[in-house]
Amino acid sequence: MPSTKAYLAGLVALTVVLTVAAAAFAVLYKTYEDAYEKLLDRHKKLLDEVEKFAERHAKILFWLGTNFGTSELLPGYYLAIPIVIPIDDVGIVDVTVISKQGSVKVYIFDKNQFAEWCARKSISSYYLYAEGSYIERKVTLRPELYFVVIINPNITPTSISYRVITRYKSLLDKTQSS
Repeated sequence: MPSTKAYLAGLVALTVVLTVAAAAFAVLYKTYEDAYEKLLDRHKKLLDEVEKFAERHAKILFWLGTNFGTSELLPGYYLAIPIVIPIDDVGIVDVTVISKQGSVKVYIFDKNQFAEWCARKSISSYYLYAEGSYIERKVTLRPELYFVVIINPNITPTSISYRVITRYKSLLDKTQSS
């Protein structure tokens, strides 16, 4: 019977085609599976790099935000301590100054105000002003370069101890979310 032979030949041909297609699909599946595994591995490596970068960033911000010491200020002289608040961040700055021999003046200027103050020794605006022998203040600052300026307005030298600590909102957010 010719129709049965044709039918069987068609089934054999269809089986061969399906077998070849299944083999091709298996090869493609294995190829995509390998590519997926490689992508997962690259993703893990990138996450590790991001974590290392975040740790370096935190260390740099901690280093930038920590400044303390002692100094002898002659009459009319000043000490300028830089504060860096990176773009897209906010800094909470704690300033403590102790003067042993007399009152001192403490300002926080941005870079333009500081340049103006250096040129004229007078200023019309500032972010912080305090005067005394013990000063402890906190101020929140936006991205910019600032200077804490400690001035000895006395006619005699004075010894000072100072501490300027900046805590960055980006780091505070990470520690609060952990």
